[in-house]
Amino acid sequence: MSHDWTGRPCLVTGAAGFGGSHLCASLLGLGAKVYGLDRVFPRNSYLTLQGLAARVDFVQGDIRDLDLLRSVLERFEIDTIFHLAAQPIAPMSNVIPLETLSVNAMGTYLVLEAMRTTSRAKHLVFASSGAYYGTTTTDRPIHEDDAPAPASNIYAPSKVAGDVAVRAYAKVFGLQAGVCRFMNTYGPGDTNFSRIVPRAIRSLIRGSAYDFGDRDDGTTRLDYLFIRDMSNSYIKLAEHLDVAAGEAFNFGRGHPVSTSEMTKLVSRVFDGREREPIFHGERRATPIVKYLDIGKAKRVLDWQPTTALEQGIAETIDWYRRTLDQL
Repeated sequence: MSHDWTGRPCLVTGAAGFGGSHLCASLLGLGAKVYGLDRVFPRNSYLTLQGLAARVDFVQGDIRDLDLLRSVLERFEIDTIFHLAAQPIAPMSNVIPLETLSVNAMGTYLVLEAMRTTSRAKHLVFASSGAYYGTTTTDRPIHEDDAPAPASNIYAPSKVAGDVAVRAYAKVFGLQAGVCRFMNTYGPGDTNFSRIVPRAIRSLIRGSAYDFGDRDDGTTRLDYLFIRDMSNSYIKLAEHLDVAAGEAFNFGRGHPVSTSEMTKLVSRVFDGREREPIFHGERRATPIVKYLDIGKAKRVLDWQPTTALEQGIAETIDWYRRTLDQL
């Protein structure tokens, strides 16, 4: 696949979301013709706040509308689909399990069917998740061949279903489609303040208690990836689908940071002062540890993260300082 994106018609599903907005911005920067599909396009979307929304051709709709998907692919002569639309909040998946499964699993099947049954879309990149691997406690990097472990929410199996479907459609029907798996992604534009980084920054800006509730005890160790590196990974996979179709790739920094360490780092970068975070979660005998082996992405896609953790946090803090009152 050519690495020249100039004028290439691309469809980003979930375009108004955190990851989708940044991917749209990256594609616009490469000169692509970007179409964004989402159910709503809120005023606090990163694209809107950055003044980029007018450069994306927005299509309002649901990925579970197969006729709409086929129409969009044909009408706009889409070449590449980036499928990011999802119910992305893990705790919420246990409140609305059927909706989560419908959007994340069935929605992905319908995107694949639209691609399979039209003559336009030639390439697809799917946003899977590190949740694919379930809940892990072993202190070693997770490889793409590792099997899913049991999970504590419905979000994880919903992403497994989509992940497996994309790889199966590639192998059964010969589609040039591949899978990206991420862990915790952070950066400007994240309006989900249940996540550790935006929650920390909002507390610091507002001068409120440095309290992170009862979801964790501070010992969980996770892989954090800056949003710009995430966007680049989607594009890198799309550029290599001729050799990577039917494959899954891990993207991360390749080593874990505990939630306690992460909140302390955010505090230090914010103003040089290290605050002690408050976690109300029940103390775990064995901490959750989850970080990704990214060797395959380096070898096959020539991808690696380029943003140091401190740099990414500094950029994120600066954005929220300028933008928090608009969220």
